[in-house]
Amino acid sequence: MDIKNALLVDDSKVARFTLSKLLKGSNMEVSTAGSAEEALDLLSNSTRPDVIFIDHLMPGMNGVDAARAIRNNPTTAHIPIVMCTSGKSAEFVETAREMGVDEILPKPPARDGVTRVLEKLRAMPEAEPVTVSEESQVPPANDPDIPLLSADQVAMAARAEVKAQISEQLHERLTQLFDDQVGYLRQGMEEHNDQHTALINEKLAALEALLDVQQKAIAKAVTHEVNGLLTRALEKSLDNVRKDLLKTMDRIIRDHNVHLQEQLDRQRDQDQEFWKSLQADTLQQATEASRQQAEQVARHLDDLTAGRRRKSSRNAYVGVLAVSLVVAGASIAWMQGLLPI
Repeated sequence: MDIKNALLVDDSKVARFTLSKLLKGSNMEVSTAGSAEEALDLLSNSTRPDVIFIDHLMPGMNGVDAARAIRNNPTTAHIPIVMCTSGKSAEFVETAREMGVDEILPKPPARDGVTRVLEKLRAMPEAEPVTVSEESQVPPANDPDIPLLSADQVAMAARAEVKAQISEQLHERLTQLFDDQVGYLRQGMEEHNDQHTALINEKLAALEALLDVQQKAIAKAVTHEVNGLLTRALEKSLDNVRKDLLKTMDRIIRDHNVHLQEQLDRQRDQDQEFWKSLQADTLQQATEASRQQAEQVARHLDDLTAGRRRKSSRNAYVGVLAVSLVVAGASIAWMQGLLPI
């Protein structure tokens, strides 16, 4: 049997809320009624539910009478009925089943009990319309076959009726008192929740402020540490750059000094070759000039002494030649002192 939606009949708001929550937790759609009369009206005017959960004791028509009425109606006789009650005696269970009740759900309901009942209902085959036998119905008062009751039986029946009425009124009063107490309890719980929420919000605000302070302190410490690390890394990097720059400059200076030394050596060699060439040219020129001067002096002396005696002329020529040689030697010595080799 497919069970997807349920009708919940109970005069207690708390009981309706509790059982409705359990049924919705089982992925069921739930509609509710506050009395048996309201439930019968809903069944006659709206879509039929897949199952009916009905309370036993309710003001007016009780659950057993409502179950009998549902079974006597051909349009609702096939709907499974679950009786919600605190009565667990075998006699009550047998009576309830005779009135058309399929399952008994103890009150207060538990999740496992609701699950067990739903599993049993889903395992059931589709129910056929059922009509309650005449023996289980109340016969009319003017039936001649009804035997007359004795005074004790009447008194017992009256006491039973009074007891039933008192039980129903007591149940109604207790249910109302329970609903009132639940309302007060719910109001108190809401106030407590509001106070607890305000306290939690206050604690959260204080915690957020504390976390903000700690976060700022941590951020400051982290910033200081990062700045220190960056400073040390920058100093180390600058030191490495400085060392590399000094090495590069030293290498450049050495290379430049070597290049300058090579240029100086080449220039010195060129200068030495130049001065050697100049010295040789000067000596050659001085020698040539001295020879020419000696020749001129000799010719001049020859002209002056031309008519004199040969002996004196030869002596003069020798003297002039000696003087020329002395002058040439002095010139050579002077040149050697000026450009020493």
